[in-house]
Amino acid sequence: MSDQPTTLADLVEGARFAMFTTQDADGTLVSRPMTIQEVTDDALVFISQAKTDVSLQSDGKQVNLAIAEDGRWVSIAGVGEVSDDHATKERLWNSANDAYTDGGPENPENVVIRVRADSAEYWDTPGGLGIVKARLTGDKPQLGEHGTVDL
Repeated sequence: MSDQPTTLADLVEGARFAMFTTQDADGTLVSRPMTIQEVTDDALVFISQAKTDVSLQSDGKQVNLAIAEDGRWVSIAGVGEVSDDHATKERLWNSANDAYTDGGPENPENVVIRVRADSAEYWDTPGGLGIVKARLTGDKPQLGEHGTVDL
């Protein structure tokens, strides 16, 4: 990223997967990989099943998404929202959803999870060549850009 990101889309451009972190009933943090279905102005959208831990532990609760893509790391804090938004399921449904769920978008057990982003922190570092150069020269590698974005 050459310009400082200002929108959610800027922060996660090109990313397909996120580590989705919730808290279980004991307060233990739990992370699992999830496929990003869509990025809107204020949310990342996922498809899951109503009775999974990620759905039960995120609805109306604080969650975190961690994304790593091409030398860029993003941590997004927000609130999860679970719904049976049929129009969104129909629009976003793909063969990968069929692999992890049953009944297609018509099945009310298949739900949409929106993470409404509140803020994000990002690190955008030069490629691995910076580390190699630093090792050869004895210098510290350039860390690149780092910042926070209120969303």
